[in-house]
Formats: sequence, structure tokens, C-alpha cells
Amino acid sequence: MRVPVVIHLIGTILRLFGLTLLPPAAVALLYAERSDAAAFLVSGVAAAAAGQLMVRASRAPGEDLRRVEGLAVVAGAWVLAAHAGALPYVWAGMPPVDALFESMSGLTTTGATVIRDFGEFGRGMFFWRSLTQWLGGMGVIALFIAVLPRLGIAGRQLFFAEAPGPTDEKLTPRIRKTAAALWTVYAGLTALEAIALVAAGLPLYDSVCHALTTLGAGGFSPHPQSLMGYRNPAAEWIVTGFMFLAGANFALHYRMLRGETHVFRRDEEFRVYLVLTVAATVLVAILLGPAAGTIVDRVRVASFQVLSILTTTGYASADFNLWNDQSRAVLVALMFVGGCAGSAAGGPKVVRQILVARYSLLELRRTLHPRGVLPVKLGGRVVPEDVMREVLVFFLLYLAVFAVCTVVVVALGADLVTGFTAAIATLGNIGPGLNVVGPMGHYGDFHPVSKVVLTAAMWVGRLEVLTVLALLPPEVWRSAQWAGAGAHVPRAPAPAGGRLS
Repeated sequence: MRVPVVIHLIGTILRLFGLTLLPPAAVALLYAERSDAAAFLVSGVAAAAAGQLMVRASRAPGEDLRRVEGLAVVAGAWVLAAHAGALPYVWAGMPPVDALFESMSGLTTTGATVIRDFGEFGRGMFFWRSLTQWLGGMGVIALFIAVLPRLGIAGRQLFFAEAPGPTDEKLTPRIRKTAAALWTVYAGLTALEAIALVAAGLPLYDSVCHALTTLGAGGFSPHPQSLMGYRNPAAEWIVTGFMFLAGANFALHYRMLRGETHVFRRDEEFRVYLVLTVAATVLVAILLGPAAGTIVDRVRVASFQVLSILTTTGYASADFNLWNDQSRAVLVALMFVGGCAGSAAGGPKVVRQILVARYSLLELRRTLHPRGVLPVKLGGRVVPEDVMREVLVFFLLYLAVFAVCTVVVVALGADLVTGFTAAIATLGNIGPGLNVVGPMGHYGDFHPVSKVVLTAAMWVGRLEVLTVLALLPPEVWRSAQWAGAGAHVPRAPAPAGGRLS
């Protein structure tokens, strides 16, 4: 791994990230929050200056980028972007550990918060929280690939190292155009939701913030009670619909807009996603019982909360912490599923659940027919063994990280239910859990070490575990070139994280 090349690309990304602090500065000025505006401007300049120093102290990658370098750039860029994004929170008085937690929660679209009193922060700060989730939903690096030609030389490695879930979607011949196409669809749906929420009666500012965090599958709300605080059923239905869209593969949205009218019906992962949504909604509506209101009310609340958890958005239209155990058990089970590959949602992803289920069933059949040739198929295509192996390794490491986080949080004082759900809610980028970290709760009272561990869990979960953990083996760093141009090594034939072919 050529460390100067990694530093150069991370610096380029960090320099651009500094520009994203300008919109919240403008919002803060609009609402006469001069101190916050200064915080955003200073933080943006600091991020851009740090990025420029990194670029000047390193060198460009040339025409190739090695696989391990792509992973290092993505992992490092997300960490430094989170630190840059934390600067306004520190300026506003947050302890550094809390500020980094809040910033990482935003960029990874987790939606977990350490804020105890929403009255302590202005509108510019809440807009920044929403904007970070919107940037992180489709991918910070994917955005910069779309707008910066220089990243095109390394774009394919970076794009697939950051992309959520195993997917082989190639919308256009050039990766920069692919990133631009996805971001265009993403931005269009965001604008459409904002208009719909304004029409439903929400104020413009609140509508924009919720549109940003819905399409980003983030869940940050400027209201301390989330959507429940608005008492607006029409807005809840609108957000429910857009959460469903955000949890589906954005490549399917793009292809449908290009005229492929049957693309959703033909996609196996989307069909399972739809069936799972409907089945879980019906089950929760039944389990809530007549005490939760009329049939329409129960379906509205159940569908909203099911999609909020399944797509890892993390909004709340009701305090599900107060629901019966049966209903909450359904939500906890959905925390281990996630949305579709190529969506803004976090979690393991529906496609991986399908593959693991089919692989498990085939292994049962192989027990009876050990000589049978029984390949795993998805959408009528045989799944390559290397992809299947990566999926299984992903689940093993995902559960291992989840177990470690749970043990640490519980050992540092949290009760078991709180620790269990806090671990999966951060690793799966969901946000709210149960008990102390319920939808009306917060992570602010956790031990500082717990916050650091959960911050790392958000980072690892958003980058799909393997991107980060692949950099841990000692041989990666023993072979690193810390200075000089280094010898030319051809690019790896496949992008990071095996793709379905």
C-alpha cells in the first residue's frame, strides 16, 4: 500500500468536504445565529486547509489504485470527515467524544443522538445534522466522484468500497456518470418529498430537514419527539412512502425513470423487501391490538415504524418503547435485516439474507445428497462461490462486532436490553433501540468508552465491516510504502467486495 497516495486522495476528499459546511452557515445567518455561522465557516476552512496540506505533502495515484489503497482511502476519508463534521458541535459546547459521536451518527445515517435538550441548539445546527445524513445516505465519496474529474482515475475502487451491499449495477460505462446518475435520482426524490411535506402542512424548514434525513435513511429530526411531535398523519404517510423508496436499490429507480417499467417486479431482492414490509406491518398491527386505535391508525403506525426500522431510518411516529413485548420483538428482528443493496439503508441488506437462507437450505439438502451439484441462485443466475464466501464472512464478522459492542456497553453500566439494542442500532445504522436508547431517549448518559466503541461501530457498519476490518491484518502495514513513488503494481481485477455477476 502506497501511503502517500492514500493521504493524497483522502486530502482531496477532505478539502471538498469543507465546502459542505457552507449551506448550514447560510441557514444559520438566515436565522440570525451568527455564532453558529462562524462555527461552520471556521470548521469548513479548517477542513479544507487540512485537506490541502495532505494533498501538498503527498502525491497523486497516477493511473492505478490498488485494492487495499481503495479500502484505506474510503475508511480514512470517512473518519476524517466525521472529525471535521464534529467541529461545529465542539464550538457549540459539546464534549469532543459526544461531538464525534453525533457527527459520525449523522454521516453514517445512524440517527443515534447524544443531545439531551434540543433547545440548546439553533436551526443551523439541526440543518447540519440533517445535511450530514443526506450526504452519507448515498455516500460522501460517491458525491465527490460525481463532481470531481480527478477522482475518476480511482473512482471505481472507491465507489465500490463505499457502496452499500453486494451489487453489480453498472448504469453507465463510466463510474463518474454512474455516481452522477444515482445522485440525480437521490436529489430529485428529496426535493419531491420536501414539496409533499410542505403541502401536508409542515413548515418549510422542517420539511427540508425531514426530506434530507428520509432519503438518507438517517432519521435525525429537528423535533425532539421526531415525527410524533407534529401530530400530522398525512406527513407520516408521506414519510412512510419515501422511507420505502429510500430502502430500495436506487439503480432500480434510475432504470425505471429510463423506461424499464417492469424493473421492480423482476428484481428478486425488491420483491422480498416488499413482502417483508407488508408481512411485518400486518403482524405489528395485529399485535398492537384495538387499544392502539382504529385499523387505519394501527396500519399507519405499524407501517411507519416497520419501515423506519427495516430501512434503518430510525424515525418514530410513536414511542414503541411502550409497546408490548410481542410488537417490539418484531422490530428487534427487523434490526438484523436492513434495506436493499444499493439503497441508502444500513444493516446487512435483504439480498444477503436471501443468499444465506438459500445457502443454508442447500446445505441441508447436501446432507441428504452429498454428491449433488446444488448451486446458489439469485434472479436466475448462479452466485459465484467467492461472492457467497464473502457474504458468509460478512455475517460472521458482523455478529462478532455486534457481540463485542454489546459486551463492552453492558460491562460499562448499561442494562442488557439497552446494551443489546444499542449495539445493533449503531452497527446497523438504525439509531433508536429499546429502554434507555428508545425513540424518545438518547445516548448521552453512556460511559465515554461506550460512546467511542459505538462510534466505531457506526463507522464499521456503514462501510459494511469488511472495508474496515480488511485493513487490520499486520501484513497490510508491514508492506506499506510510507515514502517515495513505489513500484508499479497492476490493479486488482475485481473491485473491493466481490460483486454478483
